Amino acid sequence: MTADQYRFEPLEHDARGYERISKLMREVFPKARHLTARYFEWHYGGNPDGQAIGCNAFAGDELVGHMAAHVFPCRLEGEDRRGMYTVNGAVHPRHRGRRLQSGISAAMFEEAARLGYAFCLATGNKWSTGPLLTRFKMVRPLEACLGFGLPARDEAARPPSFERLWSDEALRWRLANPEGRYSAVRSGDRSAILSATGLPGISAILHQGRASDGLAGLGPSSAPIRLWLGLDPALDWKGSAFLPIPMRLRPSPLNLVYKDLTGGDFVPDPDRIVFRGLDFDAY
Repeated sequence: MTADQYRFEPLEHDARGYERISKLMREVFPKARHLTARYFEWHYGGNPDGQAIGCNAFAGDELVGHMAAHVFPCRLEGEDRRGMYTVNGAVHPRHRGRRLQSGISAAMFEEAARLGYAFCLATGNKWSTGPLLTRFKMVRPLEACLGFGLPARDEAARPPSFERLWSDEALRWRLANPEGRYSAVRSGDRSAILSATGLPGISAILHQGRASDGLAGLGPSSAPIRLWLGLDPALDWKGSAFLPIPMRLRPSPLNLVYKDLTGGDFVPDPDRIVFRGLDFDAY
């Protein structure tokens, strides 16, 4: 088959649709046991900011390709906009090498632009960044640091060029991830939401804020070492007990990429982007 012989359809937001996506994703990623229909029902269907936007590719009645992005409100260079973040993409091994992923992403971008979404973000590792850059523009690599306590903040930092906006309802949804393990830590008037990383003694910082932000129902963390993965120009690393992780020691360095869906060629200022662990799907 060639790419024009496949059938492209929007996501099916129902039990049958989530089960089909789960079956494909677990065939492509057999070690990813968390990719269940229940997980996709939460991830794709439960977001109070809107259901996931995506595209499925069929060969006859068989689902053989998939891509999806969850949606969110944000501040983009001082304006309220709506964007999306690519969370999953897969092509069945029997159907690779036919430019199927390009057809799937083009259909997803077209649908998102029609619905008024301004851009799409994605994070690529050392294997996926190259293919992503055929459709996205590079913003910058994510920072990765290990340390203790919480990073200090420079409250006089310039306003961010991009920052996702989290309502209380959206935060509750994010922390209801059926596969997630979250906790909280307080330090004076600051707090942080943490996630288990699967590494003994290390938790990931997903979000920092006021002492009460998003902490209801979260227990304390017992992991003494903290991982920061993301971008935030207001963080003061020199005043914090954190050290950067060298690129050579990172198992999979991540790069943030951006796709303008408005017909232009815009990319936000990379030195003023806020992109935290809470904003993407690593944890």
